[in-house]
Amino acid sequence: MKMKYLVATHGKLASGFRSSIDILTGKGANLTTIDAYVDDSDYTEKIQAFIASVADDEQALIFTDLFGGSVNQKVVTQLVPLEKDNIFVISNSNLAIILSLMMLPEGMKLTPTIINNTIAECQVQLVETSLPEDEQDDDFFA
Repeated sequence: MKMKYLVATHGKLASGFRSSIDILTGKGANLTTIDAYVDDSDYTEKIQAFIASVADDEQALIFTDLFGGSVNQKVVTQLVPLEKDNIFVISNSNLAIILSLMMLPEGMKLTPTIINNTIAECQVQLVETSLPEDEQDDDFFA
């Protein structure tokens, strides 16, 4: 099944995601991006054009930066009346989730379960940068 991808964000985050995806995988050109609010233009038509480009025998993922944010609201309000069950919207997106979903096997049909499992694997994580008390060597510089 053919897959299409849109990343729509406030500012130039979408273009940044595309740049990173391109560096890591060479697949940045597979992402349609919308950098909203970088000028006075209305990006609604770009969302509509992307949605219209998704055929019934294709699937699409639309990534937005903030759940409930203006970009996310615009995407949802354009998509809901169309009742397209082959287009999924993922909010609070990060590079890990975009990369992980783009790297799933080609032709794989996505389901909400597959998407939710992938999201769970791509959560933000705190990285510990201090050694546990028993591994610290106080006499190292003595």
